[in-house]
Amino acid sequence: MKKASYLLRAGILSAVAGAFLTVTASVAVADYPEKPITFIVPYSPGGGSDQQARRLQPGLEKELGVTIRIVYKTGGGGAVGFNELARSEPDGYSISNVVVPNIVISAKGKDVGYKPGDFSYIGMTARAVGALMVPKNSPYKTLDQFVAAAKANPGKLTVAGVGNTGEANFAELAKILGIETTYVPVSGGVGKMMPMLQGNHVDAGMTSSSHAVRHRATVDTLVIAGPGSSAALPGVPNEPNWTYITTWGVMAPPGTPADKVAILNNALNKATADPKVKEMVEKNGLQQMRQTPAEAKAYVEASIKKFSN
Repeated sequence: MKKASYLLRAGILSAVAGAFLTVTASVAVADYPEKPITFIVPYSPGGGSDQQARRLQPGLEKELGVTIRIVYKTGGGGAVGFNELARSEPDGYSISNVVVPNIVISAKGKDVGYKPGDFSYIGMTARAVGALMVPKNSPYKTLDQFVAAAKANPGKLTVAGVGNTGEANFAELAKILGIETTYVPVSGGVGKMMPMLQGNHVDAGMTSSSHAVRHRATVDTLVIAGPGSSAALPGVPNEPNWTYITTWGVMAPPGTPADKVAILNNALNKATADPKVKEMVEKNGLQQMRQTPAEAKAYVEASIKKFSN
């Protein structure tokens, strides 16, 4: 009888403890978030990641009811900022841009302090095809002229891009065109690269078409990637075999609880649904995206597989 009574009391205490933990966890989630959230931008001000963060900030603050504090952690083609997020507490109070395939290529074959597949992905929000641009006063007015000059002077023409990611994406186009140029890697993002191009410090620059749209007063676009033309860049030819696509999303540190990721995902998708945000996205030649956390993770895993070789 004593043993049965003991087991009964132990069972009751265990059930009460379990219920307490369940209630405590529910309260913790119900109270989340209750303080400002830090949004890490791994590239310089003015680039695509900065634009994304600024575009989403008002909507996220409205939906979450807390301040979104944007900070810049630049360098290493995004690796410095990605590493900063990887070291952050997985408590839902640190998030970051994720740029695909940048996060994959920046970590390829290197010990950078993080693995792309380990992060807690909240969702992708926008994407754009690649674009090859030249300054407005460039002697190369068409892609054919640029290719002819490159073939006549192998290695002489310079093409700038963002870190190793830009190098990989331009290498694909250079192979298609059968040209040899000198690649100039720029650390810090497109915000650092565009002034180099606009100032005629390089012959051409390669980044997403959204920047070609934004800076069309100072640069001309010679070609865009993908199977179709762009309404935002009328008359610009496309190269169907060039597969360069840049995608922007938001992620949290590895191990961030799924319930908090779900709250962030809900706020993110509501923020992107704002008509003002949709207008800004389309005006800049971007294609808007909405995803579940599972879809975002699968999207990154597909990029990891693509660039694994």
